[in-house]
Amino acid sequence: MRHPLTGVVLAIFAGLILTSSASAITIYDIRGQQLLDGANWWDPTKNGGFTFGASAFSLMWNKIGSDGKTLLAGGRPTGDYSTNWEPANPAWLNFKTASPVMGNGNGPYQPSGILSGTVIPRLYTLESWDKSRQFDFSVFFYDPGLTLTGSQLVATVILTGNFGTHAAAGVTADPFNVIALSADQVRAGTMATFDVGCQAGEEVAVTIETKETYAAGFFIDNVKDWTPPAVTSLSDPLPAAMVAPEPATIALLALGLGGLMRRRFRK
Repeated sequence: MRHPLTGVVLAIFAGLILTSSASAITIYDIRGQQLLDGANWWDPTKNGGFTFGASAFSLMWNKIGSDGKTLLAGGRPTGDYSTNWEPANPAWLNFKTASPVMGNGNGPYQPSGILSGTVIPRLYTLESWDKSRQFDFSVFFYDPGLTLTGSQLVATVILTGNFGTHAAAGVTADPFNVIALSADQVRAGTMATFDVGCQAGEEVAVTIETKETYAAGFFIDNVKDWTPPAVTSLSDPLPAAMVAPEPATIALLALGLGGLMRRRFRK
């Protein structure tokens, strides 16, 4: 009996090593910044001193001022995407649309399960093609014409690594990072920001789900060189009910149990 049990323990340990590996993407911070003036998202004098990536952005709005930044009254997000970022698309950034696979849970689009009702899915990919970088990636939600109100969730943004060129279609791997916004937050104007670190050439999936609205813009800011850590992790802990033991902890436990088994059978 000793050899079969030892084999089981070693198999568990090997499985833990495999499952503990993750994509190089690391999310250091996820935050939602309420804008004091959503129409003038770019102006720190009107938004509490915060800047939101005005050096590289793409707006999806049907009424924009002559400065190319101010969102004029009566406008709404269009849902359209343009590759023409202002003032210029960073040379190192590949930001593109993809085709969601809806309904069956397969393919690159994975429903979050957070929103209910009629959900509009959009899928994009981020890629720093020439070298590893850390940067803030923000999605701007502002829709004063949204008919829904209150605390009902109307928008989610999900970032997942190990996608596209680094995994087969249908694979959604850790880390799994999501922010959800209510109708009131979208009506007033909120910038959802992810502090992202990703390897050169790694595609990061950006899934956006909305109800009766769209994202109003995308933004890149605070760009710097980045060295991938040995182990990826989330900065924000999961709810207690969702937290699982760390793979390293489980691996040590498995080894300890294996040692106890061997010692017992030797006796």
